[in-house]
Amino acid sequence: MTISRTEFEERTRRLREKMKANELDALIVFADEYRPGHATYLTGYKPLNMIEESPQLVFLVADRPPVVLIGRLNSYAAKEIIWTEDVRPIHRAEEFIPEICQPIKDRAARVGLIGDNLLPVSKFEIIRRSLPKATFTSVTPLLIELRQIKSPAEVALMERAAEINDVVLQGVLDKIRVGMTEIQVAGIAEAIAREKNAGIGSATLVLSGPNTKYPAWWPSERKIERGDFVMLDFNPSVGNYANDGGTTLLMPGAEPEQVEALRLGHRILKEVVPQIRPYTSAKTVHDMMLERVAPYGFTDNFAPYAKGLRGVGHGVGVDVVEPPNLSSDSDFTLEPGMTLAIKFDLHGLKGGGLRAEVVVLITETGVRPLNKLLLDQPDDFSILS
Repeated sequence: MTISRTEFEERTRRLREKMKANELDALIVFADEYRPGHATYLTGYKPLNMIEESPQLVFLVADRPPVVLIGRLNSYAAKEIIWTEDVRPIHRAEEFIPEICQPIKDRAARVGLIGDNLLPVSKFEIIRRSLPKATFTSVTPLLIELRQIKSPAEVALMERAAEINDVVLQGVLDKIRVGMTEIQVAGIAEAIAREKNAGIGSATLVLSGPNTKYPAWWPSERKIERGDFVMLDFNPSVGNYANDGGTTLLMPGAEPEQVEALRLGHRILKEVVPQIRPYTSAKTVHDMMLERVAPYGFTDNFAPYAKGLRGVGHGVGVDVVEPPNLSSDSDFTLEPGMTLAIKFDLHGLKGGGLRAEVVVLITETGVRPLNKLLLDQPDDFSILS
């Protein structure tokens, strides 16, 4: 399962149309190896991190074919994988960037920057010196507009990743035991995903007991105890497209308040997801959750975590977390073709906190869940006895 060359060409064509519509002479797209989405969306290559600094710089200059700069060690494979012909090692940026920019060097060019929040000053200085008369404008939303509406091929990859994640979550539920460490639980999840031929889209989160008070946490050597909440947030990927699903398990010996909270979390998510509609405000996702949690006295456990970035969800695609952002102050309209993680969190509970999360596709009439396990099971399916 892959994205075709034709689709990559179409993405580039549409981005170039936006470039011209905004009276830009060039677009420069930057992504690093940890947040590769902007570039991977255009090139189909996800850099291998850790072995070297390997960002991607994609240049669209006038009507010339795209040029990609990438890490030296990555460039050997990238030249065979990336659909466009001109792929060069980024360690020779001082040599290559002036040449790439030559067609507009002597003009008062308008250059759009995408991913400029990540672009290192050192690389920007090379670009600026290569285009001494140019003005530079941040235009990242131009690419976000394309990325957030998924094609059928993208949805197919994401659906496969979701199917694998459902198998992972069920596998962890079957195998987890009191006395295991968080690292061992992460190992169970990752092993199942690898057996299913999936990649790992981002860091695996396993939080247990007091660690569940945190929204995020590296798996540690802490041993899981009786009565612990165990939060698993896992992100398998297929063909560079990720899933972001997870749930919270409750170990034997839990207090009644913990059981009530986890059942409520699953029930609220299962009630809200089918009510999501296209062409409505994204804020309604938060509002529907708040409306349901308030009568049970958990507003203070919900509201602080539902504001700001990734409050009650976010876009998912090439990056595990990408725009748009779902929160209490989201002001955009839900559009058919968006793939969104819908996330319900409660923290500061007796025993810590919990999370339940699924990815859905916005359709013309409602939503199509890509993750199905959590939505199909009873509210207490992850409560162990």
